[in-house]
Amino acid sequence: MVNRRKTIRIRLWNFLFLLVVGQNARGQSKLLSVHVTDSQHQGIGAHIVAGAFAGITDSTGTALLHLSPGRYLVTVSALGYAGSSQGIVLKGDTTIAFVLQKSSNQLKPITIEADRILQLNQMSSHLLSIEQMKKLPTLMGEIDPLKSITLLPGVKNAGDAGNGIYVRGGGPDENLVLMDGITVYNPTHLLGAFSIFNGDAVKNISVIKGGIPAEYGGRLSSVISVTSREGNKDSLKFNGSIGLISSRLTVEGPLQKGKSSFIISARRTYIDQLARWIAPDSIGNNGYYFYDVNAKLNFELNAANSISFNFYTGKDNFNYDKNESTDRYRHFKANWGNTLAGATWKSQISRKIQQEFSIFHNSFELGSSISYNTDGVLFSSGLLDYQVKNDWMYLPSNRLKLKAGWQGTWHQFKPGAGSTSAGEQEFISKINKQYGREAAAYLSADWDINNRFNILAGLRVSYFDQVGPKTEVVYGKDGVPTGKTIAYKKGQRIAKYMYPEPRLAMRYLLDRETSIKLSYTRTVQYLHLATTSAATFPSDLWVPVSRLIKPGVADQIAVGFFKDLSKSYEFSAEAYYKQMDNELEFMPGAQLLLNQNIENEMIFGTGKAYGLELLLKKKTGPLTGWIGYTLSRTERTFAELNGGKPFPYRYDRTHDLSVVANYELSEKWTFSGLFVFSTGNALTMPNGRFVYNLGFNFSNDSPIYTNINRYGKVNDYRMPAYHRLDLSATFTPNPESTRRFKSHWILSVYNVYNRSNPYFIYIDVDENKKTIQGKQVTLFPILPSISWNFNF
Repeated sequence: MVNRRKTIRIRLWNFLFLLVVGQNARGQSKLLSVHVTDSQHQGIGAHIVAGAFAGITDSTGTALLHLSPGRYLVTVSALGYAGSSQGIVLKGDTTIAFVLQKSSNQLKPITIEADRILQLNQMSSHLLSIEQMKKLPTLMGEIDPLKSITLLPGVKNAGDAGNGIYVRGGGPDENLVLMDGITVYNPTHLLGAFSIFNGDAVKNISVIKGGIPAEYGGRLSSVISVTSREGNKDSLKFNGSIGLISSRLTVEGPLQKGKSSFIISARRTYIDQLARWIAPDSIGNNGYYFYDVNAKLNFELNAANSISFNFYTGKDNFNYDKNESTDRYRHFKANWGNTLAGATWKSQISRKIQQEFSIFHNSFELGSSISYNTDGVLFSSGLLDYQVKNDWMYLPSNRLKLKAGWQGTWHQFKPGAGSTSAGEQEFISKINKQYGREAAAYLSADWDINNRFNILAGLRVSYFDQVGPKTEVVYGKDGVPTGKTIAYKKGQRIAKYMYPEPRLAMRYLLDRETSIKLSYTRTVQYLHLATTSAATFPSDLWVPVSRLIKPGVADQIAVGFFKDLSKSYEFSAEAYYKQMDNELEFMPGAQLLLNQNIENEMIFGTGKAYGLELLLKKKTGPLTGWIGYTLSRTERTFAELNGGKPFPYRYDRTHDLSVVANYELSEKWTFSGLFVFSTGNALTMPNGRFVYNLGFNFSNDSPIYTNINRYGKVNDYRMPAYHRLDLSATFTPNPESTRRFKSHWILSVYNVYNRSNPYFIYIDVDENKKTIQGKQVTLFPILPSISWNFNF
């Protein structure tokens, strides 16, 4: 036994010795810094290959490689750009620059994605550039980055105008949506028909569904990150679009030529203005519109330091007034929106160390009011955040990359407030604000053990505490208020939670065209979105964890197979299994609005999701696109629902298919089309109805009855399948023009064959025939649109 232990110790020391010696030997390598920009001096997300080593540029277009001295051919490729190569002799630390030219006006094969997915250690991720999104058919001419990712396997939306994205069985609040690193709590306009991301201000969008890196946290399902464009550092530019329902205008240019830039982009719909112009008497002051404004400043202080400032504000406004008579008046008004602001300092401290420090602010506000004669209800909710984060990266060698960082967030929740009035009497009810502190620290290592095997391991530790001031109602074991309350002072801790979140991903290259990947991810979520289908107006409430509300926890395992079938075709298959704990639902008949003690309306259970995702891409040539298919199952289990037995989640879909195709016919004409098919959403429908006698009406000598529905299993009914075909064509009149002013037309048809897809189903009673029937509500029929886009 002693000799065996000694042998083990000797082998362990040998391993550590070889590891240290190997790292020191690689420490003799030289730093190759590659900077990739376009003709307007904007950094490009590109794939770098130098000999046997590869890398990806960051948001500034920079990639760092540690290489042994020698001769190398450095090749750069990026989506929508002609590739480029340079031969170098590496003797010391070297910096080289590439300026890529767009390939959209060249009749040459173009690449649909910059990086070779099979070589990356990150699995379950996708990146779409704005050039790719602009080729997709649009709803009423609006480019929508958020809708674009729902065409990828494993990412689903709620349907036409559905408010939310569902990734691998998670709910809409379980996605971490970021705009330049700033959290977005409500990323949609028009209750989900459009996203808040203006296509003219967006550079790309990425989604990570599994194997989430340790620097991200706070949500259970995915990371959806939108990167905005930087302004042109060379000259003043204008571009915009005029469509059927909205117009956009973007202005960009240098503050100091070649060193700093600005970009301002604005968008507004004008359905309300057109309606009032066409029918002023019937429309009156009624109407709906939304607007948003993006702004970004970039300053290159020197070769090693840069600062950027980001700002976004947007709002939806809806107004409805109706005078039925002199003494009967109805009024409904709702407005909601986001405001984001942030500053980021990036610094290359040495050839091996770089850091990024950010300060962010975001707020989401929602307000609604309903009035009938002299009675009215006001509803307001919101969330306010202040965040500080700092990320560091250390490159001891070309095979090892270390990341570490921390972040802290101060949350303020406004869960609702209301007032009613009747004649001269007035009652005002205010709901207490709630406060929370969230923090996290992480460490991760990305290690190429050899040319085939890579390990990405990380640990994130997250923390949340709810603090006062707050007054809580004390409930008994039977759920009935005891009449007692607990008052917490400002800053006094109410509840606290701390969780470790391990992350592990592995990639093994079988050959130059084939790889397999495996990942495990644990994520924890401290904020919950409370929604109710019973509300007649927008009513989203974000609530923090507390003594009663526990954090959501998810554990996911995923395995994938990735294959380059040829230079044009790429195939991937991923299988996943995810277990979710402390999933939140509301009791039947729960009162969410103006409820001081909303925590007692909640029930908690578990969730399970598993599936298979297939993706086939054609990356080059005049015809490009992809086919994505998902076979999946998502369940929820609550002791208080469905007799404690598992039931399908509302957005469980067995089959989900998307086909996307882009065809470049000539320099003047480009065509695109997409087809989507999915199993219908699950929902609960009554399986019977009985009549209940409430009493007797003596004024007309008749009994008073009411109908009461009887329900069986939860979500045991399926809506009809959803499917749709969209087509579009882009016409550029003078593609070879050397004039500064250029323009093109986009013609698009949404729902080409006029499919009546279900938005929701309700029960209708025919009193004459004495029958009960479910009826379907459809939102969008066939919708053609045209928009004119220009730049100069």
